[in-house]
Amino acid sequence: MDIQRAKEIMDSPKIINVTYRGTPVHIDAVFETTSYARVHYEDGTAVNAALDELQEN
Repeated sequence: MDIQRAKEIMDSPKIINVTYRGTPVHIDAVFETTSYARVHYEDGTAVNAALDELQEN
C-alpha cells in the first residue's frame, strides 16, 4: 500500500478493511519517513507494519 492511500484510509470516516499478514487491522498512524504504519489488531495489540505488507480488501 502506498503512503497516500494509507493516510486516506486512516482519515476516512468509513470502515475500510485492511489486513496485515492476513489478519484484519486498523491504521492508527502513518510514518512517511520510514514507510511504516502503526496498526492495531482487533484485540488491541499494536505493532509497526511495513506499508508494503498492508492490503486493502
